Amino acid sequence: MLGFSLSKLMVLAAILGAVWYGFKLIGRLDEARKRKVDSTGRGDHGRTEHGRPDPRQPASRPDGVVDLIQDETGAYVTKEKRDDRI
Repeated sequence: MLGFSLSKLMVLAAILGAVWYGFKLIGRLDEARKRKVDSTGRGDHGRTEHGRPDPRQPASRPDGVVDLIQDETGAYVTKEKRDDRI
C-alpha cells in the first residue's frame, strides 16, 4: 500500500516549486532577450528572410563583427574596400 507521509508531500511540493520558478525564470530571460533585440532593431543581423545577407544593411554589425567578401585577387576585404578598388 502506498503511504502518504508528510516528508513525501514536502519533497513533491519542493520539486513542483522548483519547476514552477524555473519556468518563470526562463520566461523572464526570454522576454529580456526579445526586448533587447527589439530595441536594437537588428535581431536578424542584417539578413533577408532567406538567411542571406541584406545588401542594404551595413557590413558592420552592432556586435563588432564585420562581414568580409572575397575580391578578384582572392583576398577577403570589407564591401566598402572592394567598392573603393573598382
